Amino acid sequence: MWNNWQYRVLAILLALASWYVVSGQEKVETWLEVPLEFVNLPPQMEITSGLVSKLQVRIRGTSNQVRSLNVGRLAYKLDLGKISVGANVIPLLPESMTITSAVEVVEVNPTRLELVADVVVSKSVPVHLDWTGLPGDDVQYKNATVFPEKVTVTGFASALEPVESVSTELIEVQSGDGLSVSGRSRLQMPRDVRTPVTSVSYELHFGLVTQEIWVKMNLEPVRYPTFNYNFDPAFVRIRLEMPVRLLKDKDWRDTLQLIIDPGPNPALGQSVIQPVFRFPEGVRVLETNPEEVEIVVYRNEEFTP
Repeated sequence: MWNNWQYRVLAILLALASWYVVSGQEKVETWLEVPLEFVNLPPQMEITSGLVSKLQVRIRGTSNQVRSLNVGRLAYKLDLGKISVGANVIPLLPESMTITSAVEVVEVNPTRLELVADVVVSKSVPVHLDWTGLPGDDVQYKNATVFPEKVTVTGFASALEPVESVSTELIEVQSGDGLSVSGRSRLQMPRDVRTPVTSVSYELHFGLVTQEIWVKMNLEPVRYPTFNYNFDPAFVRIRLEMPVRLLKDKDWRDTLQLIIDPGPNPALGQSVIQPVFRFPEGVRVLETNPEEVEIVVYRNEEFTP
């Protein structure tokens, strides 16, 4: 029985080798997880939604080929060369992924991707000064300046389309600030929009609320010791633009002076001069009737040098 043991062992080894060769050629199927790689994405374009990092791939091949696969080097390469701005439905086809001639890609999960693409663009928009309040009563807004007046904003085309201007943070003008308010304010950027300018300088200009009014005023002569003079008429009518806050003062007329001053060395005889206005700040002369006054200058005989 033991005389041919060597043949028995050899037979067993041959049987094992045959089983290994036959089993290695057996067709098997399995699922693999592979990364998704994008190629040929157009410049300035980005995928904003629908991205996945990995796919499930079902493969079929001999057990030997499947066992020998270097899974770490596998990837599904998705060509995005024809992608357009907006929603794109892109099928994931098994034939688009080649591993080896002996291993077949049977199925890809998911079977398609819904990718939303957008392009990065820039445009110039004006800066809007956002402010509230007044520096006092009977004060009104006149104008404002901001620097820079425009800024360049960058973002996805879909985000920039509704952006017509960029606002500053709210500026609160306080009572007592004066008629000119200046400073710097940060920009309030819309979502997904950016700009290299973070803040702007500004000036807000206010003026007093005014009212037009006609005033009858007596002329006040300036007297000199060396000569005398007469003038006609003794009063004029003036149309004034006056601050409302000044008119609220019951003694506002006392703040207005209309002066006749021929100067220290006038020519003797008859001439005409214009009255000199001495009015508070903010009072503006719109019309004078008459504009000139006739005067007659004569020497003062009582004056002794």
